[in-house]
Amino acid sequence: MPCSHTPYQIKTKPSKYADFMQAYKIKTPKYKFYLERGGDTEDPIILLVMGLGAQSLVWSNVFCKRLIDNGFQVIRFDNRDIGKSSKLKHKNPLNQVYKARRKKLKLLAKFKLGLPLKLDDQSIPYTLYDMSEDINQLLNALQIERCHVLGMSMGGMIAQILAAHYPHRIDKLGLLATSNNKPLLPPPKWDALRALTQPIPEDKDPQQIINNHLHLQRTIGSPDFFDENLALSRTKLLYKRRFYPKGVSRQLLAILATGSLTKIDKLIKQPTLIVHGACDRLLPPAHGHSLAKTIAHANFKLIPGLGHDIPYPLARYLADLFSEHFYTPDSDVT
Repeated sequence: MPCSHTPYQIKTKPSKYADFMQAYKIKTPKYKFYLERGGDTEDPIILLVMGLGAQSLVWSNVFCKRLIDNGFQVIRFDNRDIGKSSKLKHKNPLNQVYKARRKKLKLLAKFKLGLPLKLDDQSIPYTLYDMSEDINQLLNALQIERCHVLGMSMGGMIAQILAAHYPHRIDKLGLLATSNNKPLLPPPKWDALRALTQPIPEDKDPQQIINNHLHLQRTIGSPDFFDENLALSRTKLLYKRRFYPKGVSRQLLAILATGSLTKIDKLIKQPTLIVHGACDRLLPPAHGHSLAKTIAHANFKLIPGLGHDIPYPLARYLADLFSEHFYTPDSDVT
């Protein structure tokens, strides 16, 4: 039902994706967001921020339920340009210029080397700083003064900015499979990069699109834990829920336009747990180590066998790791 006495518009109903969560449609001053929330309203809140082109459901029900069972409220939401949240109307010439895989790879190579990308303001629809402001607006709408934040991949980059720019709102920080994009860090493995930049079929054939995304998951996922049937089922669900490749392109440009976060990391004062997979082919482990060196009060944990995903067999284990971190008193964190 609508929420009154607030500049934001909120409608809620039971989630059709998880029977233990409520679905929210939230209208902020600029955009509309789809969000799900579960857990006891008296429990501390963990806000989950997902990565590049990934819908909120990639935070699996198993992972979310474990956090809730561990004594937390959980919020997962679709970033702008993805899933059921607002899609931006922006005629971005760079999307056309770099539509070819070869030009995308050239742009990514320059980014990794720390070279100037020559991106003008008119070509960039938004940056990760804008996406962190989206979260600030969502917290305002939900009347949440403080919470913990857990970000994965691009979501971890947004979480870093959020912790630095809104320190009064973020108690503790969790970072999973992410980076500060420091120049000269190891690039993605070639097969992962090719899978990530696979162009959309000209005829937009649904089966080919699903196959391409399945190939990406297989390439960057945890090699010993990849479940083909589970991945196919989830890919079909997400495709049917809302497939929007333009949003993926714009989010990639947002990462490139934002650049290195090393200066941001030096501003982060919250206790931080950094978890990275030893088998991450998209962001190799050196990215996690770089974060651990630049963020004060950070602990780093490398997980054998983990890739760039949250595989079902490790979902509860990963949820327990972050639960322990968020529960640990500040004085006990080194």
